[in-house]
Amino acid sequence: MVSACYAQSDTLQHITVTRDARIDLLLQKNREINEELYLKTLKNMDGFRVQVISTNDRQKALDLKTKMMADFPDEPTYLLYHAPYFKIHIGNFRTREDAGVLMDKIKKAVSGSVFVVPSKVVIKPSKDGELLL
Repeated sequence: MVSACYAQSDTLQHITVTRDARIDLLLQKNREINEELYLKTLKNMDGFRVQVISTNDRQKALDLKTKMMADFPDEPTYLLYHAPYFKIHIGNFRTREDAGVLMDKIKKAVSGSVFVVPSKVVIKPSKDGELLL
């Protein structure tokens, strides 16, 4: 319901707006749906990870994964299987440069070829709305 009262001069104007409480419920539901869709989108964004090893020896890959988890506890570590190879990837980065910083640290701890690879990465929003990797 909207009512308005206007005087002849421009000095007095009064507008009263009464809105239905159901509108607030619809807005809240719309926010929840949009947030859910947004979070689903963030779970698999294009980004980069550091590949530490690619081998057909499963035990060797698992041993290296354990070492990476111990040496870099703040970085998520992944064991992937692309027949016939087991691969260890570490980290979730939006840019190749950010992944390169971790790659340089890993090269000091591990012998062999270590390089940055494109991957789907997991991104989590923080409580204040910023994106965290």
